[in-house]
Amino acid sequence: MASHMNNATEELKPNQSTDLVLQEIWRNKDTLSASYGHDVHRLFAEARKREKISGHPVVNLQTKQNKVG
Repeated sequence: MASHMNNATEELKPNQSTDLVLQEIWRNKDTLSASYGHDVHRLFAEARKREKISGHPVVNLQTKQNKVG
């Protein structure tokens, strides 16, 4: 079963509609999500592939929690 991201731009409340920064962030998020068919597994598979190609590691919170805990 594919996981799907919600379209937050459809849930704007009147007082939030004037926040142009949030609107732009949500538009970018929606565009990125749509480019992967709203499938979080495809999105992160691509992110892992790009991480390997770039050579720049992405933060792994599980690793950090294990070191702290």
